Amino acid sequence: MYEKLKQAREKKGYTIDDMADVIKKSPCNYFKKENGDVKFSVNEAIQISKFLKRKVESIFFEEELSENEKGGDKNAND
Repeated sequence: MYEKLKQAREKKGYTIDDMADVIKKSPCNYFKKENGDVKFSVNEAIQISKFLKRKVESIFFEEELSENEKGGDKNAND
């Protein structure tokens, strides 16, 4: 389950129907995604983070990403 997503959604007063509209899916499909039964696509995660005005990693990851995981390590491919 995406507990951080659910908390962010509820804190801003959005419903499952509202979020389903954001990613252009049915409320039933969104509910399954938020509960972890179906995975979010990368594009859906980006759309949700923009809508909620939060960083993707603050919603969809348990811990903050390291600079290397964020792609900030310029020497990673050397």
